[in-house]
Order: sequence, then structure tokens, then C-alpha cells
Amino acid sequence: MDVSLNAERLSEQYFSWYKNNTDFKQVNKNIIQINLPFTDNFADELTIYAVSLPDGRIKVTDDGWTVNNLESVGVSISHSPTRKKLFETQLRAYGVTSTASELSITADVAHFSEAKHRLLQGMLFVNDMFMLKKQYTTNYFIDDVNSFFEENNIRTIKNVSYMGSSGLSHKFEFSIPGIRNIPTRLIKTMTNANNSMFAMAILANVEQTEKIMQQRTRFYVFLNDLNREKQQHSVSQDVVNLFEQNRIKVVRFSERESYTAELAE
Repeated sequence: MDVSLNAERLSEQYFSWYKNNTDFKQVNKNIIQINLPFTDNFADELTIYAVSLPDGRIKVTDDGWTVNNLESVGVSISHSPTRKKLFETQLRAYGVTSTASELSITADVAHFSEAKHRLLQGMLFVNDMFMLKKQYTTNYFIDDVNSFFEENNIRTIKNVSYMGSSGLSHKFEFSIPGIRNIPTRLIKTMTNANNSMFAMAILANVEQTEKIMQQRTRFYVFLNDLNREKQQHSVSQDVVNLFEQNRIKVVRFSERESYTAELAE
């Protein structure tokens, strides 16, 4: 049985699935509801809204879903200065505005697709970053990854975005520049190593970015496989296979030291 994968065919399959499972509904003359094929912690479908503004622009909004969803599982953004700072920093990297509990992007009609894409990326990333409550984690995983780089003198650039082959931007939490025969390293992080929906979003980021990179590039995903007591817990093999079959290196955080030399070169 041939188990090889074709990147172009896989890309077509992904975007066909995305298109067929995205639903646009007219709420009224000024609001369109967009149901997306991604789910939250309760396996509910994600929904965003496109709202027509008086000046002719469009506001794409989550209508408070992300923050309210986190608060429903006991994670309050506003009550922790550290958590709020990290939340705001990551949203800025996606170009997302936070007002009260609402996340949104305002753009002209021509840039609607880009705004929708960036809002969805921001929602998924923030939800993944905060979804594990304090009893499971002591620090925020992205800070732990950053500390690993700093402790090992690995120079990174944070929150780098690339315009993919589809014309949409794709953000990576860390970038390690390459030189001569050393490839550029682009790195994504997953707080919840079993979040298959976020894993598929990461795959789309990589697949679209890989097509436009002029220099040799390696892609990595850091998976959080440690609990609050720093004990290792299981990681979905389906998530690992999804990445490895698409030439994305999986770094379990418990095994990060094994990659120090490779990332520091």
C-alpha cells in the first residue's frame, strides 16, 4: 500500500474541506454570520460575524466568543496583569483589536478575506494558549518556550508573519534566521498538544508559507507535553503524524534539550 503524500493534493483537499464546511448566513442587511469548521473546548462550532460600518468598511468580530469561552472554564484575562499583557501582545501580532470581551478587525471590503483569516488565527491561538487552567500549567507555554531559547542563547525573532501563496498572512511565534547552508527555522507552538483543529490550522500556515519561501526553511512545532508538576502526559499520535507526514518537526517540550544544538546552529 502506497502511503506517500502529495503536498499539492493535500493542500487541495484541505481547502476544499474548509470551503465546503464554511457557511455564510445573512442575518440582516448589515450583518453576515460565518460558521467555520473549527470547534471550541466544548466541541461547538466557531462563529464570527461580518458587520457593515457606515464608512463602507467591514468589522469582522467574534462577538465576545473567545474571552467568554475562556472565562466559562475559569480563565479570566482581565484579572491577571501577566495574562492580560500576554493576551494583548499576541493579539497585536495578528492585528486584532480587543474591546471589552470582543475581538475584531476592521478592514475595507477588498481586504475582508485577510481580516477574516487573521481574526480566526488569533481566536484559535489565544484559545489554545489559555485553555489549560492553572491546575494544569504553572506558566504560559509560549513563555516556557521563549525561556528555553534564552537559556540556550538561541537568538529568535518573535511573532513573524509571512504572506502565503494564497495572499493571506501566516504568523509564526518564533523565527531563527538562516545563513549560507543553515536553513531558516520557523516555529509554531501548541499549548494543548491534542487540539486537532489547531493542528490543522498550523498545517495550513506551514503549507502556504513553504511555497513562497525563497531560502531553505525548516518548520517546527513545539508541543506542550508537561503538566503543572512537570510530569509528561500523552500527546495525540494523530497530531504528531499530521505534522511528521508533512515534514514538520515535532518537538515535545519534555525532549527540547535534544534539539538545542540543531536550533542554535
